[in-house]
Amino acid sequence: MANDVTPPPTPPAPPVSQPVLRTAPAAIWSLVLAILSFNCGLLFTAIPAVICGHIARSKIRKSGGALGGKGIATAGLILGYIALVVGVMGIPLLVSMIQSDRERLNRLATERKEIASDDGKIKVTVPGTWTKLPELNKKATLQVGDKSKQMYLIVITDAKADVSDFTLEKHHDLTRDRMWQKMKNASATEPIPLTIDGHPALQDELTGTENGTNVVFLHTTVEDGDHFQQILAWTLKSRWQKQNQLLREITRTFRSEK
Repeated sequence: MANDVTPPPTPPAPPVSQPVLRTAPAAIWSLVLAILSFNCGLLFTAIPAVICGHIARSKIRKSGGALGGKGIATAGLILGYIALVVGVMGIPLLVSMIQSDRERLNRLATERKEIASDDGKIKVTVPGTWTKLPELNKKATLQVGDKSKQMYLIVITDAKADVSDFTLEKHHDLTRDRMWQKMKNASATEPIPLTIDGHPALQDELTGTENGTNVVFLHTTVEDGDHFQQILAWTLKSRWQKQNQLLREITRTFRSEK
């Protein structure tokens, strides 16, 4: 019939947008910290990772669907607990390594070894932690020290033929005065006589500032046959009271071979 008109189709209802769940920040932190725990120290970040994971799961459960990230929080918890287990198991190994290292350092500190000059004629006996340090003084025959404790010793050899008519006292005074001139606020003790390697020697202390650093030198001169051996041992002024006895002991071990 003419009046029969087919009505247009009803347009489909617009889709109902689903609300986007906000991921719980604690869940993200849990996963991040758990991953970091395998790179930056197991226990230091694994424990916070586990705590954040539990907090995140609790907040998600109580949010009534307003918060998401349960899977992320669960992953953070799993990785965090794995890191915790590995970290706890590694504690005895870490303690053993620290103890072993301390024992090694103590052993080296008490052990003694002999270090000789390149030609083998000049020798001193030093703790096991000491080594040759060839950069201390270009004129030195022997250069040794312990950088970690800032203790050093050098030996400078002068042939008597090069310093004719020099006595032990004159050579000692000359080398002391040269050092004195290079230091600021310098002071020195009176030289005392002693015997080193069967030879007469003089020894005093020089205190002052060198290159902006407060230092104390144990200055010793040995009259060794045809040579004067100048032995300089030094450390920081702040360490002198603790370390000067060791520097004196090392100086007394000086030996020379013709």
